Amino acid sequence: MADKLDLNILDKLVLLALDDEKGTFVSDSMVFGYCLAGAVIFELSIRDRIKIVDGKIRIVKEKRLNDEVLDYCLDIISDSKKDRKINHWIEILGNKEGSIRKIVLDKLISLKILQEREDKVLWIFKTKKFPTKNELPENLIRKRLNDIIKSRAKAELDEIMIISLVDSCGLNNEVYGKALAKEKAKKIKSIIKEYQFADNTGKVIKELHDTILAVLILIISTTTITTTTVN
Repeated sequence: MADKLDLNILDKLVLLALDDEKGTFVSDSMVFGYCLAGAVIFELSIRDRIKIVDGKIRIVKEKRLNDEVLDYCLDIISDSKKDRKINHWIEILGNKEGSIRKIVLDKLISLKILQEREDKVLWIFKTKKFPTKNELPENLIRKRLNDIIKSRAKAELDEIMIISLVDSCGLNNEVYGKALAKEKAKKIKSIIKEYQFADNTGKVIKELHDTILAVLILIISTTTITTTTVN
């Protein structure tokens, strides 16, 4: 069902990051933005729109993909006058988190997987929430990931990328449950590491995972230093 709906990795990641009943995001928005950026780069890479050369992203072709969020991000990268490093694009696209997330949410609503609900905070401020309408696609995704980390199923490369992004976003407890996430913490890391040299796509997965973590550590460290200096 999830595959028949042609969900890309961004769609799946958004579903996994949402609380099904509350319709709110579990992951921190800044962290989640960089994980979405990693998903974009991976999708564009496996669809032969970009390639990574010496740690830099190079446009291969600018042909449209008929996928609104990927075309939006491809346009941003294409506008650059030179090849830039992965961490540059993770930061740039990560800072577009609001726009990227809206496009993905609109798609999932149009597919009747999510529904949009407007609530008020303190009876004044309006806030939008996106509870699940059709649980089946996400349940299938969760089952596959759980089967993989329990060693019951062989992972496809896109599934390894999702496992990597879930780990980077700090969503392991949400996706696998606290007990299983703790039990399989080493297994999750090994799944990501094992595919480092599997093939070119495996290298992209490992490089994106490491770059996302490096960007997050840098930003968190900078924020901590700034806060300490101000105080």
